[in-house]
Amino acid sequence: MKNAPCGIVFNEKNQVLLVLRRFPPLAWGPPGGFPDYGENPRDTVEREVAEETGITCVVLAPLGDYEYEEYDARLNIFVASYLFGTLRCSYESRDIGWFSLDELPENLSPPKEVFLKAFDLYQISNSI
Repeated sequence: MKNAPCGIVFNEKNQVLLVLRRFPPLAWGPPGGFPDYGENPRDTVEREVAEETGITCVVLAPLGDYEYEEYDARLNIFVASYLFGTLRCSYESRDIGWFSLDELPENLSPPKEVFLKAFDLYQISNSI
């Protein structure tokens, strides 16, 4: 099973950054991807977020893993905080945006519960 670190990034308005993927799974989700040779997962998240969205973020904490058995892949999910940048789509996405947790798209992967747990961890990480 391949590991793909991804970042659930929150901004100062407590909105989450989502990309609408051009490749499977064809859903809204956090930016992320496969690590470069020798790259640690946190660095992968920060690089992939920048490449896919134009946003610079800082990883705060690991959240856990989410498996996609049908794709033989495992998301290594990290919670991150927006630092700066302007949104832009990459070739890997069809759309991009900031979403409040009560207005998440229906076509969401991983499920909404993962984003709610990520927000709890984000709040804890920001209060330390």
